[in-house]
Amino acid sequence: MQRLVDEVAAEPACVVRLVEVTRVFMIQTNRGELPAFMTDDDDRFGPPTPEFTRLVRGLTAAEPVTMVCEQMTGAERRAAAGAAIETLVSQMRIAHQLGFDDSETLAQRCCGLALLLVEWWLGKTPMARQQFNETWNQHAFGHREAGLPYDGANALALLLGALLHHQACQDQPEDEDDLGPLVFTRVLPFLESPERAAAVLSEFVAPPLADAFNVPIKRYARGNPKFVAELCRYLRVVLAMHVKDCPYGLREIDHACTLAHRVAVLEQDERPYVAAPTSEEGLRVALPWVGVHEEEPAEDAPAARAAGHVWQINVDRVVLERWDVGTARLNEAISEDSSIGEPKYRPEVGLEALRCPPCGSHGPFLAEGSWGDPLTLHCRCGVTMMSPLDAQPDDLGRRLLKRLILCEEDPAYAARRMLASLDVFRERQQKARESRWYRGPDDGDVAVVEAVDRALDLDRSDLVAALTDALRPRLPWRHEGRELTLLLLQALNALSLPAVYDSPDGRHLTGAVRDLLTDMKEENARWAPTRAPVVDRLRSWQAGGGPQLWQDAWARTLEMAKLYFAGIRVGDGRVADGCAGLTLGQYLLAREGDCGVDQVTADDVRNLALPGDGQDPSAVMRRWAERLTAIGHDLDAVDDPVAQLWQHLATDKPTDTFGDQRAPALILGLDILVRSFRVRL
Repeated sequence: MQRLVDEVAAEPACVVRLVEVTRVFMIQTNRGELPAFMTDDDDRFGPPTPEFTRLVRGLTAAEPVTMVCEQMTGAERRAAAGAAIETLVSQMRIAHQLGFDDSETLAQRCCGLALLLVEWWLGKTPMARQQFNETWNQHAFGHREAGLPYDGANALALLLGALLHHQACQDQPEDEDDLGPLVFTRVLPFLESPERAAAVLSEFVAPPLADAFNVPIKRYARGNPKFVAELCRYLRVVLAMHVKDCPYGLREIDHACTLAHRVAVLEQDERPYVAAPTSEEGLRVALPWVGVHEEEPAEDAPAARAAGHVWQINVDRVVLERWDVGTARLNEAISEDSSIGEPKYRPEVGLEALRCPPCGSHGPFLAEGSWGDPLTLHCRCGVTMMSPLDAQPDDLGRRLLKRLILCEEDPAYAARRMLASLDVFRERQQKARESRWYRGPDDGDVAVVEAVDRALDLDRSDLVAALTDALRPRLPWRHEGRELTLLLLQALNALSLPAVYDSPDGRHLTGAVRDLLTDMKEENARWAPTRAPVVDRLRSWQAGGGPQLWQDAWARTLEMAKLYFAGIRVGDGRVADGCAGLTLGQYLLAREGDCGVDQVTADDVRNLALPGDGQDPSAVMRRWAERLTAIGHDLDAVDDPVAQLWQHLATDKPTDTFGDQRAPALILGLDILVRSFRVRL
């Protein structure tokens, strides 16, 4: 061992790595903290030497410790390496006897909470996000050698997490699991003094798993006081807005917001606190109602409450389904514009969070009222939104209040509500598939299912994470989409609450969503050939082989198809069938006339194939069959590509969506080439 330690001491980088491994192992075995003897030269409760503690402090502060180690003498490096080995071995023995405690550490909790608050602020104030991103990019792109992460939210969360951790260690060193009494604004004195904040950040033992951005941020902050001052400035804004938006202070004055209830609101894992009512009269406005849709709840009033009970419910936000008249007018204008060859319409229905008309806030709100009464909704700005006092039973506010009451009494109601909507959707889907006009799932639904499928293994992966990745929710702002998109978004909104996700109804909803996605994935695969480009379908037929004249006919048809049908999908198959009939006609006439296919015109084929007035289509098909047989083809053969294509074109298909008449695919296909496209060879 002595010889090997000498070899390690000869390599400064090796000494640093050994100290780093020991430090990380100590963090894992000591609940995310470093014992005092690891960083304090005057602490005598452990074996480390001053050289070892110097390197540990440097690693914690993200200093260039390799350079520091190179400046040490060989004896100093040997002392550091020996202390690292002795500490590591002793901790491994302890870990072997007691095992690892993999529960969340105090540092992790503080950083996670700080990130929640920062992301809440960035999401709630788009202009502040834009301003902060501009500030961050000046550092990230102006000093690329620093290796700063692209997302500056991590820097804000790291500094705030360090300050919260410092406060927690000072206030509650004996019970680190209880962060409840901590007050956010207690860290303001540090934010007012960037030098003090920088010192706390330098000593903070950040979670090692986040070193990919912890180390560059700490290293850059150490030499850039302006950078730390800017982070402190933005964090002061975050905390100021947090106190302003705290739902506990909705009806209270000078409220000191603690971590406990703010975590509950940010993570949405507990019922919010209900503020006391007030007698003050503020501005009253009507609830928005134009285009808003809310189903009547299927469940009755909670039996545990007496008749006439008045509920007071704090809600983070109220999500509504609303038809947008502006989008509808835009779509109408697009449909009337003949210059647009391929119109793209926007979905007219979307989900959005209710906004307070005067201040524009999406919440939090305080809802008040009895079961069946009009809704009264208080905003933090002092405005009260109300349903009309003489509102009808189907009024939006009455139905919305019932939904809020049911969710307040049992959060799992949100899952039961979605189960009913999913059943209705699946019934409509099944009925549509049985209709004659059905031509497969809509392209928009296909795109959603494929996006979820890419993000989700339907047997194992987390459904909430997959839906979030696929849908990219825009709530509280408007999220438009087809019915399937909005259903999945509502299911995601419900399952995002742990109280719903972990309930039996939540698990039932998760299974129902998975079943729906699986069913639509299978339906998508069944109709996938109809979404293939027409040109690809023709190439697949050409690839079946056949005589040279047959290949020449296909080559000529493909040249025409590239000109007329580029970007057109197979769909009901008529266009592809028409092109196949055109190929078969060219081949037949060229064989009979002993000439090349280039001497056959499209009119020649149409005159041969399309029945005249009063002529039976079956007579046309018999004439084609006789002439194909006359040139040497067995139309029942399975190894002849000409016979195989004939068998396909001779199949009867519906002539229209709603009628019962049928005609051969050959005649229907060539007819659409004549009527709709007027193709020329």
